[in-house]
Formats: sequence, structure tokens, C-alpha cells
Amino acid sequence: MKAALGVMNHLQEVHVLGMARVSSAGLRKGNIIDIESTSRSIDNCLNELERLTGREVLSTVTGFSSISICAADNRAVIAVGNPGDVVTVEDKERVLSSATNISLPPDKTVVHVIERQYIIDGYDGVRDPVGMAGNRLEAEALVIYAAAAAMQNLQRSAQRINLSFDETIYNQLLIAESVLLPAEKEMGVALIDMGAGTTEISIFNQGNIKSTSVLPIGADYITKDLAIVLRTSIEEATRVKEQFGLASPEMAPDDMMIEIHNLQGSEAKQIPQKLVAEIISARVLEMLEMIYTELQQQGDLNKLAGGIVFTGGGAQLQGFVTLMEDFMDVPVRLGRPDTIKGLSSELNQPQNAVALGGLICGLRHQDPELIQDQSGISGIFDRINYWLKDLFS
Repeated sequence: MKAALGVMNHLQEVHVLGMARVSSAGLRKGNIIDIESTSRSIDNCLNELERLTGREVLSTVTGFSSISICAADNRAVIAVGNPGDVVTVEDKERVLSSATNISLPPDKTVVHVIERQYIIDGYDGVRDPVGMAGNRLEAEALVIYAAAAAMQNLQRSAQRINLSFDETIYNQLLIAESVLLPAEKEMGVALIDMGAGTTEISIFNQGNIKSTSVLPIGADYITKDLAIVLRTSIEEATRVKEQFGLASPEMAPDDMMIEIHNLQGSEAKQIPQKLVAEIISARVLEMLEMIYTELQQQGDLNKLAGGIVFTGGGAQLQGFVTLMEDFMDVPVRLGRPDTIKGLSSELNQPQNAVALGGLICGLRHQDPELIQDQSGISGIFDRINYWLKDLFS
């Protein structure tokens, strides 16, 4: 898990003060299985962030994902209540509230509601209806929901260390803040984030998210395959994947050998890098097939001018982007958090997209009066995003 802390100046520019990363405990396949261990991991992460920045963390903007994530379209219509037939803030809130009300099983809860568009007297494409004239106001929304237990366990883990959540936001929305260009979101783009245990897939169009889903596959699948086939530990398999892993055996030189230790770590042997690439490639192709099927269900890839933006720790595997581009037959680019100016190369990595996207969201929604005009630096230092990617993705 990761946490980032930063400030914003009077020009609305985000400056990162620090980022912390710790290994996640109490988790399995993206789900909390031990609240006590998870709480300790959260506490360790925030303590490290406080040590790095010299600032106390009191509350957070938190990213959330889960294999239980689902999305449903909904629509509502009301009569404008103002006698002058002008849409008021109350009218907007009333129709959006109606669009949010969907029938959910008792074990599900709403995570996020996305306003897609408003329609006034049959005229669609309205972003903000307040102040416009009309008698009939409609709203279209995307309601993202998930297992209530997943949200509750996250909240209970935070409560154990007296941490307050200012807001909980779906991970894909945070990633979009840090890696997607406005033109991409407007013209159409697929956003794929491959974490350790899950892969999140969303399509953005006309400036907002249109559909989303979470697959129960991730970079850990590759690591476990390597560990089993090579008869070594998960830690050693991770090292081999990160240092020598290739998405395709065609990329590996025939004479390249790798030293790998056995499960106990007491003995070492030499294996061809091509063998490692063959193991990885088998799993990668399987994952690409699942991703492609999901994308086809969400929409026509050929109609997305922005192609695919690929983020997450899984995106770091050498050759993955090229292989995905060939497999999908659409442009694919590596999604880095380039929307933050002056970011160091160490932080400007695909696996940091969620944390830095949450930092952007937290700072942009803070009280404008807290931004000092003279120094240009926000007085709020307890606004952070704390990445639970390893928890719920």
C-alpha cells in the first residue's frame, strides 16, 4: 500500500512532499482477511509518510476497489419546481438523488455516483443545468456499487488507528485524474490498471467514465506461476520477474542465463532467460484474452480515439505494452501521472497513479480559503491520498 502527501499553490498546482510504501499484510486476493494486520500496515504506511514529510496525518482521501465492484446505469426525471421555470440547485440535487436510487441487494452498497448528463425539455448533453430554463429535468448517472462488507472492513481497519476518511473514491476515478488527458476522456479511451491481485477496466467518453469492471487477475498470477515452475520462493520469483522478466520469449536472447535460488535459498542454479519469458508469456496471453473479452463487452475499441492507457504495477513488465498493442490492435500507451508538474522520475511511475490521483482530488476539493495568497502554499497538510490498491484490487 502507498500513501502520498502534498500541497497546492494558488495556481492550483500540486507539489508532492513525500510518498511512503509498505508491504500489505492481512490481505488475500484483494480482500481483507485480517483487520488487525491490515490496520498495522496502514499505520506503518502513515507513520513512514509522517517521518518523510515531517507532517502529521489526521485524515485521508482514500482509493477503493474490489472484485465485487459493479456499475449500473440509471435515469430519473422531475418537474422543475421553480415557478419561473429556471432550474435551481435544489432541482439538480433532487433529480440526481432520484437517479442514485437503485434497487440493491442488502449485501451491496453504493461507492460512487457519476453524473453523466442532464436533459432539459429533451435537449441532452447538459453538464450543469443550474440557471437554465425548462420544465422537465432529467439526469443520467452511473452508479458504482460493491460488497458492503468490503467497505465496512476498510472503515473498521482505519477506525482501529483513529484514522478519519474525508472521502472514499473508486480507484479508476483517481487514476484518471493523474494519467488521462482531457482530450482522451472526451474522445474516448480505455483505462486498464493491473494491480497485484486484480485488474480494473474502464471506458471513458464525453469527459466521464461510461462503464467499469474488475477482473480477479493481476500481476501476482505471473509471480506465482514463476515460483511454482521454477520451484522457488515468491520473493525470489518477484526478483526474477522484476529484473529479468519479459512479456514474450521472442524478446529474450538465446544465450542469456539467470541465477535463481531454490525454495530454501540454500542452492542456486542457472536457467535461460527465454524459459522465464515463456512462463510469463503463457500467463500474460491468458490475461490479455480476458481483458479483451471484457473490453468488447463494454464497447467497441475501434471507436475509442485514445486507444488504451495501461497503468499499475503489472504495466512495468518489459514488453507488456507492446504485446498488448499487438494483441488488441489499437494504440496502447503507458499511463504515468504526468498531470503533476515537476514530479521526479522515481515517483512518475504507473504504479503510483492511484496515490497521486487521490492527492490531486483531495487538494482540489479543499476549502479555497485555506490556500494562502502570499506564499501560494496550502495550509492543509493532513490531506493525503492513501493507496489501498493492494487491498481492493
